[in-house]
Amino acid sequence: MPSSPRAVLVRQVTRTDAAYQRWLASVTDDVVADGVVVYCRESVLERNTTYGIGEWLTGHLMIGQEGDRGFFLRCDDGGGPVFWADLGGRGDVDLDVAAPTFEVWLRSGFALAADPEPDLPTTADVHVGGIPVDAVQLLARARKLLGVDWRFGDLRGLLAAQPFLAARSARLYALRRDLAHAPELRPYLLYATAHGLKTVWPIGSQESTDRGRRGDETVSDFSS
Repeated sequence: MPSSPRAVLVRQVTRTDAAYQRWLASVTDDVVADGVVVYCRESVLERNTTYGIGEWLTGHLMIGQEGDRGFFLRCDDGGGPVFWADLGGRGDVDLDVAAPTFEVWLRSGFALAADPEPDLPTTADVHVGGIPVDAVQLLARARKLLGVDWRFGDLRGLLAAQPFLAARSARLYALRRDLAHAPELRPYLLYATAHGLKTVWPIGSQESTDRGRRGDETVSDFSS
C-alpha cells in the first residue's frame, strides 16, 4: 500500500539538516522575522502539500516563505545550504543560496542578504515599442501584464503608433519580476530615461539601444 503524502513529508523532515530538526521540534507556531515566515511542523506539512513541492522540486522540503519566494532544505541526510526559489517559476527551478546552513540562518534571525545595488529607478514611465504590427495577441499579453484597460478594438492602432506610453510611474522592479515569467515581452517593454527608452529587462543588444534612440522624440511628446 503506497504511503500517504503526509507520511512521505514526515519522512522527508527526518532527512533534513539536524539543526533544523531540533529547531522544528522546539516551536509550535510559525516564526515571522522581517517578512520571512519559517514554518512550524504543521505548516511545513500543509504548505508542501499545497504547493506540490515534491512534484517539481524532488528531494527538497519547503521550510519557509517570503511572499512569492520559498526557502528549501535538501532531504538527503547531509545538511547543506538553505536555498530559495521563486514559487512563481515552478517547473523551471533556479535555486539560490540564502544561507550556508540552517544553523547560520537561525543565528542571524533568519536574515536575508541585502539586495544588489539597484540598476533601475524605482519608478518610471513605461512604453511599448517594437512589437510586430500584426502581433495583436502579443500586445494583448502586454495589456494583461501591465494591468491596463486598452480596448481590444484599439490594439491594432496602438501597434501602429509604437512606441507609445503604456503606464506612468510604473514600479520597475515589480515589472521586471513579472517579466521573468513573460520572456516573449522582454524586448518590448521600455522605460523612459533622459537618453531615450531602455528595456526594463536587461537586454544587452544593439536592437535595444537602437530602439531607445528611436524613442527619444516619443518620450518628449508624452512628457509634455
